[in-house]
Amino acid sequence: MKYTITFLLLLTTFYNLLTAQFIGTISEDYTYQVEAITHPTATSRDNHVVEQIEGYPKSFLANSNFKNFRNVTLEDIDGDGISDILFAANRTLYAYSKGTLLWEKPLIGIGLYPPSVADIDNDGQVEIVQATGGQNEDGTVYVLDIHGNDLDGWPMTFDKSWIITTPTLSDLDADGIKEIIFLERIRSDLGYVHIQKLNGEPYNEDWPVPIPSTPAVTPSVGDVDNDGSLDILICSYKAMYLFDLKGDIKPGWPVEDPNTRYSYQSPILIDLNNDGTLEIVGASHGEIPQFYIRQFDGTPYKSWPFVVPDRARSLCSPTVVEIDGEYEILMSRPIGPDSADKSMLYSWNDVGRLNTGFPIENVGGLDAGIISIANIDDEPDYEVIFGSNMIDPNGHGFIHAFKMDGSGELDGFPILTNGWTLQNGIAIDDVNGDGKMDLVAIGYSLNFGAKSDSIYLNVFPLDQNYEADKVLWSTFKGNNSREGMIPRTSTITATSDLSIPNVYIQIQPNPIQKDGTIVIHLEQKEHLKASLIHSLTGAHIQTLFEEDFTRGTHSKKVPDLPNGHYLLHMTNAQNKTINKKILVINN
Repeated sequence: MKYTITFLLLLTTFYNLLTAQFIGTISEDYTYQVEAITHPTATSRDNHVVEQIEGYPKSFLANSNFKNFRNVTLEDIDGDGISDILFAANRTLYAYSKGTLLWEKPLIGIGLYPPSVADIDNDGQVEIVQATGGQNEDGTVYVLDIHGNDLDGWPMTFDKSWIITTPTLSDLDADGIKEIIFLERIRSDLGYVHIQKLNGEPYNEDWPVPIPSTPAVTPSVGDVDNDGSLDILICSYKAMYLFDLKGDIKPGWPVEDPNTRYSYQSPILIDLNNDGTLEIVGASHGEIPQFYIRQFDGTPYKSWPFVVPDRARSLCSPTVVEIDGEYEILMSRPIGPDSADKSMLYSWNDVGRLNTGFPIENVGGLDAGIISIANIDDEPDYEVIFGSNMIDPNGHGFIHAFKMDGSGELDGFPILTNGWTLQNGIAIDDVNGDGKMDLVAIGYSLNFGAKSDSIYLNVFPLDQNYEADKVLWSTFKGNNSREGMIPRTSTITATSDLSIPNVYIQIQPNPIQKDGTIVIHLEQKEHLKASLIHSLTGAHIQTLFEEDFTRGTHSKKVPDLPNGHYLLHMTNAQNKTINKKILVINN
């Protein structure tokens, strides 16, 4: 891999230098290309930078070669009910609360991605996981408490290798403690998939698992084939892999195509057709770049894939949201200065039909940034908010907001930012405690060695009350654990909900190691229906029974099941319910 910066400014006159806007793109090898456009098409409200909230923007010294990917992490780590801002700038991790620095953490290696955050040990407080890397850097994984202190056993380095992208946090074995999954780059023809426990030990003797190419994406975790056990989906530069928890490659995988390559795209997992298995949604680059959806066995889904127009290199991580009961799949591509087709942001349904109002046309396009979905105006519908591959002559980037009904860009947009928004995007929350929405965006300068580069933390006020249900997607992979699995909205989440009077249920034993029994004690006769639900996806597995029961104690055998998490969902004639969690191990 190369790690140099390429600067291709096509400037022909001093006038062009003063009036041109610029398009930037990022290659799979962290190389930037920049070209001038002498006919600006992107403007801000009144051609001025919008005033940011008090204390912003903030600036930090950037690394000369590597810039931030995927924006910031918003999480309330100090317990005041207001989301704090966490992000890395070069070799330092920062945590800001209401504009004030909570702490900063020196890093070994460069922090390119935002940290992953979740309550790993189930103690009611979140942990913060930051990975670092870079050319000739000692790649490191940090696990920190809310005060920025290292947890026991951390940080860890792995032969000083680059830890590519950001870790994924997921409870793989249903013991209440999340594992940490990340990718290590050794060289162009070798990488490793790691799973580490919170104490720093490997998940088991099967891990890490080697792959014969450079790792390329943040891992996604879900029960892809609906066998009751979680799977780990990763991409190397050349192929896509699906691993089980023993480190074995699942049937149908890996998926390889000499014309297709992967870098940064980080697929999303979702059950689009309600069959219990998960589809894999993503983009690729290479000789034939694609927007794709694949099934659990690696085969194409319905009418997918689609070749990216102009064979543009899409490094986009997709956004998948449910609006009015229908899934919308959004991905983007860069637009060259001479491209006749300005279509750059697409929204499809699962069969590949474009949704009303799409594609959005915009010069420059969007290469690798987050596509956010939120309702940020007085109307009931949602907006799609995203950055740009463009920058103006004064070093301002752009944030766009388009109505999802096809009526065009929202009044007052695009907003000018300090620095490029290329490969980052925006996050939305209330970060100053005034009850209003704030728009948070990382920007940076690209001076190509002429002078030091800066990273800018931009925070803009929005004149709307903040409500969590107004924001459908505004962070990398949809949430701060980065699992990339979108749960079904109808998923049954209660694991011990007793709402049928005088009916008592036990699962014996639980966890089930071989044979299990459902014990039902009734104090009156009841008509009961019991179903088995996949607790991770909400998918219906099978109806166990539906019959009339007399007063007394009854037993039903739990069917043979693969290892995994399940939910016994029982209803009576009045549609009252009981849900009981079932864990199957060592089957």
